[in-house]
Amino acid sequence: MSSLSRQALWQRLQHCDLVEGTPPAVTSIEAPWYVRVMLGVAGWIGSFFLLGFVGVGFSFVMQSAAASLLVGAFVCGGAFVLFNRNRESDFVTQFGLAVGLAGQMLLIFGLAELFERNDALLYGAVFVVEILLTIVMPNFIYRVMTSLVAAIALAFALNSAGIYGVAAGITTAGFALVWMQDVRWGRFSEICRPVGYGLALSMLLYRVGFLWGRAFWWPRSHNGVNWISVYMPWLGKALVVAVFLAVVFILLKRLHISVASGAGLVTLGLASLVMATSFQAPGIAQALLIVLVGFAVCNRTLLGLGLLALGGFLSNYYYMMQSTLLEKAILLLCLGAALLVSRLILRMLLPSVGLRRPC
Repeated sequence: MSSLSRQALWQRLQHCDLVEGTPPAVTSIEAPWYVRVMLGVAGWIGSFFLLGFVGVGFSFVMQSAAASLLVGAFVCGGAFVLFNRNRESDFVTQFGLAVGLAGQMLLIFGLAELFERNDALLYGAVFVVEILLTIVMPNFIYRVMTSLVAAIALAFALNSAGIYGVAAGITTAGFALVWMQDVRWGRFSEICRPVGYGLALSMLLYRVGFLWGRAFWWPRSHNGVNWISVYMPWLGKALVVAVFLAVVFILLKRLHISVASGAGLVTLGLASLVMATSFQAPGIAQALLIVLVGFAVCNRTLLGLGLLALGGFLSNYYYMMQSTLLEKAILLLCLGAALLVSRLILRMLLPSVGLRRPC
């Protein structure tokens, strides 16, 4: 509707005493979700045909490190232009996302050709490139994917350098730092929020991948069994537990509960008990942390992701062959009892804090 016809319609409505005042501002009408999905799918299909044509015609690019890096940087630049040209167009956004992912893969292929004999340098370079793409690219989904790949590359780099298992603790600390400081980093929310989701996914993917065996996460490792390979994974688990307790400490401060008080000491003690109970069950600590952070920051996506992950890790642990069914049943029983007792004690000790569901 043109501005003239809108003005005429508004005057007629005023003449009939149906409205009063100035006409409302014109707002853009958002397309229904199914139309947005169809446009997104169309963008992916069109981009795949285009990239397939380019890949067939320029297959020599994949065989040269310099060519892959140059073309990958050029393609990522094209994706950057698409992201900034029309952010409200789902077709253009999805097309730019597919082009950006193709450029990202070309950069990784180029780095693989460049550092084919040094795994630590390769994964370190991929980590740096993904961090830069996360900062530069103005697209939420793309930043989630690049931060996820960056966390995985960091894990591979540390493991290739012989620092086994510590990546889980570092990623967990980064996840808690991003989400628990969401207010202070409000002006960087366009970057921090997708990074937070990417780190959450990387935490879960690391534990899932670790269940497949060390050969997946520790590629080309010929260092044999030494004290580093034995004790470093325990350090990673200890870091996860420390991050969980730090989050509990921060939440107590936000609720104006002194850590030295009886309620504060009991809360930290119960959290330590839950973490100690889940120490032998892979992934339980990370899933509980995601649930806790999601509840604290009122994020239903994190809360749902953590609950789904918790159920998946519990079921997977029950069918692992490293221990007997009786041992696993006792551990899960102790974990469930610790959680229920913690809830009961906290409700008894903190009735006056006014704890309500934030979501």
